[in-house]
Amino acid sequence: MKAIILAAGAGTRLSPLTDGCPKCLVKVGQRRLIDYQLQALRQAGVEDVVLVVGYEADQIRAHCGPHARYIENPDYLSTNSIYSLYLAAAELDTDILLFNCDILFHPLVLQRLLARPNAVAVDAQVARLAGEMNVACDGQQRVLAISKQLAPQHSQAQSAQLVKFDRQGARAVGREVERLVGEQHREVFPTSAYGPLIARRELYAVEVGDLPWGEIDSLEDYQRVSREVLPRLQGP
Repeated sequence: MKAIILAAGAGTRLSPLTDGCPKCLVKVGQRRLIDYQLQALRQAGVEDVVLVVGYEADQIRAHCGPHARYIENPDYLSTNSIYSLYLAAAELDTDILLFNCDILFHPLVLQRLLARPNAVAVDAQVARLAGEMNVACDGQQRVLAISKQLAPQHSQAQSAQLVKFDRQGARAVGREVERLVGEQHREVFPTSAYGPLIARRELYAVEVGDLPWGEIDSLEDYQRVSREVLPRLQGP
């Protein structure tokens, strides 16, 4: 089991917090965002961590040191996260956890994901909004669609954007990533590569809405997560 964390982007929507500071090293409370993620992975027994870096990569290497392996995306300003995953495609050879560096989450989220062969963490308790990563699933929690273009009225949950694949699933995603990037689809999200698993009804939605989690993509997100998510992680 390994984890791949996509941490190459410049995080411009979080400016001024990311002016000269990579998003994963932004402080939430008293700790860096990446430190919460690495601790959750250790609690789940995952020691092999691959960080795909780009913006201020040297800062990330200096902070995380030997606790991770590094792949550099030199084109982070002109590509989406699908390209970062493409650069890490050789790592998609075993059971993996995959997520972006801007998700703060309770460690139990990973435990729930690990109980399924191929699974995405979802929250059915939040309101579905246009432009969010919405998820449609059937009565057996098999994912039917996952996309920011998926209309809220056609979805049952919002993705928490943490996913787990078994070896076979990871290899299928890797092949699809290589196909997409080979056809110059560098602007899409990694979820576009989940298509083969979704078509075979092999990707499951795992509910985590009862646990604290949040994506920090903007200053508004940062304030909400600091106010609503962080206190629930820290406990009473």
